[in-house]
Amino acid sequence: MTAPLPVPSNRPRLVEAAFWVWLVAAVMLVAFGLLLATSGGDVAVFYRGFGILFALAGCALGFAGGKLRRGHRGFRRAAIGLSLGLVGLLALFSLSTRGLVWLLIMIAMMVGVVLITRPAAQAWYESEGRR
Repeated sequence: MTAPLPVPSNRPRLVEAAFWVWLVAAVMLVAFGLLLATSGGDVAVFYRGFGILFALAGCALGFAGGKLRRGHRGFRRAAIGLSLGLVGLLALFSLSTRGLVWLLIMIAMMVGVVLITRPAAQAWYESEGRR
């Protein structure tokens, strides 16, 4: 097991902003995914399955966000890929359910992707000592 990376003091504000935006999106994904999965009434198994999938994806996004905040390049790429995949899935899901909350989550994830791919944040990840 490798030693954890020290928390850098020269972290760009873009990385901090992307982390917090992704954290909000992850919390919303978990909350509304669990709400969808455990809701009573006539909810199709299909939608309950998507609720569980969204809750797990929110946990994964939160985990990757925590790691990328400390400077892990691999988790940065994973968070970007997960976010873009979820944006596509949430777009299709929001069209079938007509839910506006899913659009808010999509916007938050897209903002996180845009912030973390800015040149200042990208240069910080490519600096020496980053994995």
